[in-house]
Amino acid sequence: MNPLGTPLSDIAHILSFNSEDTISLEQDISNENLDWEAIVKLGSKHLIIPTIYSRLKSKKLLKLLPEDLQEYLKYIYSLNKERNESLLNEVKHINSWFIKQNIEHVFLKGAAMIASNYYEDSGERMLGDIDLLVPKEQSEKAFQILVDKGYTYAKEPTINPKYFEDKHLLRLASKDYIGAVEVHFKVLDKDQEDLHPKDVLKDKTFINITGIPIPHPKHLLIHNILNFQINDSGSYYNYIGLKNCYDSIVLLPHLNPKERNELFNNPHILNNLNLGSLYFKDIPEPPHSIRAAYYRSIYSLKNRYKAFNSIHYKTLAYLDFSKLLLHRSWFFIINKNYRADVLNDRERIKEFIKSKL
Repeated sequence: MNPLGTPLSDIAHILSFNSEDTISLEQDISNENLDWEAIVKLGSKHLIIPTIYSRLKSKKLLKLLPEDLQEYLKYIYSLNKERNESLLNEVKHINSWFIKQNIEHVFLKGAAMIASNYYEDSGERMLGDIDLLVPKEQSEKAFQILVDKGYTYAKEPTINPKYFEDKHLLRLASKDYIGAVEVHFKVLDKDQEDLHPKDVLKDKTFINITGIPIPHPKHLLIHNILNFQINDSGSYYNYIGLKNCYDSIVLLPHLNPKERNELFNNPHILNNLNLGSLYFKDIPEPPHSIRAAYYRSIYSLKNRYKAFNSIHYKTLAYLDFSKLLLHRSWFFIINKNYRADVLNDRERIKEFIKSKL
């Protein structure tokens, strides 16, 4: 598979910190070889328009873009910067509340990244919820602190939390703050040896001046990859996330050689870096293996043939939904309380099933 000359590879060159990519990118922009409409469309899908603007600005290439495109990218970037500054203020408040109540905690994912010094500025990355990790035995107390500060359910709770444990408590939102908050006591849907919650809490670092706790760079990187590969099904569907790749190339230089080599021991991380290295010179290519070759072959077929991509996705999606349906059906049979709640909530469940079929 040759990924060059596609919008995805063009965006990879924009985001990359590799000097060779910058030189070839400048030539492509000057020669009008880039499909900016496709780049903006894909960048919007992957939530990296502010990152594209920031990287072009850092590389001093913005002036080569059409003026209307410059204005559009700057507008989205400015909105995101303003939102992130509000979110960072919210993070500072939550941090102070938890410190006062002796809640051990660490901010995760995007909240940790924008609170850190890893980016050139706070508008570079788009952020959704504010995720933070606390010990499981303190999770209810942490949740109650937020409720006491005016947070309430971001949406009406369903019956699932009564019967099936999630990695976090119910999502909260406040009319006084812009970001929804999730209190985690686990970091992944499926436990991984490389990312135990107790290790993330134990090895946390603190941001200078603000004192905001964030994971160690190694844990930040591993969580960035495994959250995409496991929680967002990147491994299952064998696809690439550009925001995920960008966070990886920002964090990789902060790991020592031994830590970088150890990443390949985890099959999910190997799959992620395997595909990411097709587009980013900043991402190390894993050692050759049958597994890596297989996943690259499947990825190549998906990109080359739209019909195969569609069949591949739909087949895996139906299998995934079938496993969920089988598990819940059995639980419906053996648990009378769950059975009663399902029957009372049947209209919502019908709509959910329709959305999956």
